[in-house]
Amino acid sequence: MPEREKRRSPWRRFLLVYTVLFLLLGAAGCYVLYRYAAAYESSRPERVMDELMAATDEDAWYDYARDGADLSVSEFEDGEALFDAFFDTAVRGHSLSYRKAPGEYSAERPAYTVRGGGKDLCTVYLAPIGEGKAGFGRELWQVGEVRSCFSLSRLESIAVVIDAPPGETVYLNGVALAERFLTGERVEPPELTELERRSDAPPLYDRWRVDALYGAITVTDRDGRVLSPLREEDGIVRYVLAPETLHSLTVCAPEGAAVLVGGAVLDAREASVGEDPILDGLDAYTGGEAPRLLTWHYEGLYAEPTVAARDAEGRSMRAVTGDRGELRFFPESDEELQSEVEPRVRDFFDWYFEYAGSAYNVYRYNALLNAILPESELYAYVRDSAEGMIWASATEITYDELVFDHFRRVGENCFTCTVRCKASLSSTSWYESHTYAMESSYELAFVYVGWNWYAAAMSVLAG
Repeated sequence: MPEREKRRSPWRRFLLVYTVLFLLLGAAGCYVLYRYAAAYESSRPERVMDELMAATDEDAWYDYARDGADLSVSEFEDGEALFDAFFDTAVRGHSLSYRKAPGEYSAERPAYTVRGGGKDLCTVYLAPIGEGKAGFGRELWQVGEVRSCFSLSRLESIAVVIDAPPGETVYLNGVALAERFLTGERVEPPELTELERRSDAPPLYDRWRVDALYGAITVTDRDGRVLSPLREEDGIVRYVLAPETLHSLTVCAPEGAAVLVGGAVLDAREASVGEDPILDGLDAYTGGEAPRLLTWHYEGLYAEPTVAARDAEGRSMRAVTGDRGELRFFPESDEELQSEVEPRVRDFFDWYFEYAGSAYNVYRYNALLNAILPESELYAYVRDSAEGMIWASATEITYDELVFDHFRRVGENCFTCTVRCKASLSSTSWYESHTYAMESSYELAFVYVGWNWYAAAMSVLAG
């Protein structure tokens, strides 16, 4: 063997031995690393949670979340029913997830929050199986405790605001609202008219408020009528107990009168202007002095307003309610005129009802016609009614009240007045009889012709 090769033989043997030792040490290291990785994997708390999530069905999670959950709600809702509704809607059929429980997780006691429907359902606490069971000083874990952390207060809630007239009873989900839910606010009802805003005492509603409601809302009045929400904004749903029927108002008064509704003076510019219909066609007798009549009409009023009127001299005016509900204001009676002409008005009124309430009688018929202006519509009406009056029943009338009022001169040859009567009528025919009460108001116009006053027009105000 050459001398050079003899020198290389010890180096080769060293290299071989070193390589074998390195391989043995590498294999041992890999084995240790493998064992450590296996211990690490088996000791991961998430492994237990993954197995728990895969093995637990929805009913089990329902029991975990339901047992000990905070289901406290107001007296208007059922906490258990709300929980069931949430779980059935948001959790069943959807995937659940978990995360480390904030503020509770630690290496010594892993804790995880299970979530469903975007809410925390329960907290799972893991417990060690034994010291170092996984090897390398690592623990093996098992489920130690599952505790509900669900609270209805974490669900999205709304507040309900209800406006209602003072003294009204309001029901929320069938439960009457107690006084403690009154906020103390007095608020205007929606779409309050400008007329009511101007009044001395505009209608104001009490406000009720109930916070932290989670389920369906039903608001009703004392009659069980369901209210529709008026609007919803910023987590608040508002209801208004408006009257089923709003009121309307029609007021008629002579020009120059001051009409007050709820203490607010009506603007003449808001009125329609015309002549008193009773004076139509009587210009020749009024001399063009017929006062103009102002008429106001308002819709959508929340309450029946108080209405008053004063004439140009500041004297109170009395009202007569018309057959369509309108209020007709008349000035105080001209006492001098009334004393002069009232007997003539009484005669006409007596003749009118004697004729209208009795079987046809030539004397009564002629007496009535002789008291009426021949060219007037009233005359034509009575004249053409003769044939129909043949069949009228014999009627006796007894007045309980008969008032002649509001005598007003319109020019030199015309005046108007009102008649208000309450009477009992007994009507008898050949086969039956009736007794009934009558309450009516009339406006009349008389004109002066040939030294005498004649009825020229008659209209029913009410009756």
